[in-house]
Amino acid sequence: MSRFRRLSSLLIALTVVSVALGLSAPMPVQAQACAIVHVVRPGENLFRIGLTYGYSWTVLQRYNGLPNPNYIRAGQILCIPPRPDAPPVVVPTPPVVPPAVYYPPPGVFPAISFNTRTAGIGDTIVINGVRFPGNSTVDIFIAPRIPGVPPVYPPVASGTATVNADGTFSAPFTIPAEVGGVPLRGGSFSILVRARGSGFYGFNFVVNPRP
Repeated sequence: MSRFRRLSSLLIALTVVSVALGLSAPMPVQAQACAIVHVVRPGENLFRIGLTYGYSWTVLQRYNGLPNPNYIRAGQILCIPPRPDAPPVVVPTPPVVPPAVYYPPPGVFPAISFNTRTAGIGDTIVINGVRFPGNSTVDIFIAPRIPGVPPVYPPVASGTATVNADGTFSAPFTIPAEVGGVPLRGGSFSILVRARGSGFYGFNFVVNPRP
């Protein structure tokens, strides 16, 4: 064999080895732990992959330690660098569902009761209310009670209370000595509780043991 043929055979062998080494380039070590992984599809090259993720092919080559950027194969795993300007991941917060708030349906009216039916000036009773608009404020009015005559309540309330979400409340109330500048007298007192805004109300009476 001539020297020229031997040299040609050697060059061909080196070329085959180089191609084989290029085709079997090992996967990057960081591919096992990278945040973004791309699996090469048939027909893809570094240029097209870089366009997909917004990087140049040279960045992908350096990041993955590829000896030859022209030799990547289908199924090969590539690491994609994380974007420094990527927006932070926002974990949605579940909406806060407020508790169900009671509101009197049509035909249903509030009512009040007391822990005692006998109370005089200066005595403290407990007023219990039901079926009032939930989470509302109610005003408490008191006036002398005359059987058969509608009571006349003063324009200014003698107390207030806060209604729970379920439409109930329980509040202490002290029988005042006067209402609207007029002494409170009589054998019994009519107490009215009215919700602000909606106007829902309930009323009842207590007997004065010391008229």
